[in-house]
Amino acid sequence: MDSIRIKNLRISARHGVYEYEKEKDETFEIDLEIYVSLLKAGITDKLEDTINYADIISVTTKAFTGKQYALVEAAAESVCHRLLNEFNIDKIITRVRKPHAPIDADFGTVEVELNRKNEDYK
Repeated sequence: MDSIRIKNLRISARHGVYEYEKEKDETFEIDLEIYVSLLKAGITDKLEDTINYADIISVTTKAFTGKQYALVEAAAESVCHRLLNEFNIDKIITRVRKPHAPIDADFGTVEVELNRKNEDYK
């Protein structure tokens, strides 16, 4: 299966469990793996035969920032659901990282990964 990958998309949002997380923007990092046939686009070399990367980023940003979520899992779910509904794709893997999660530990980042298909929402 072919795929389009967008890596390390940085989006500012106010997601978190604690009130102080909801009061200021923090940067989240998102990776998307979108599984879709790219055969026609590879043959025709026409943008209309693939998914425009700018459109993917726009929809992702709107889904991720359209609401304040307590959990990164819920924000990631909104991205999966929206992309599967708006584009003709077979499967999506979405990873969301919160590098500055309020955890008293020395760590690089926390990350959730969701794997979704269209039939997951039916």
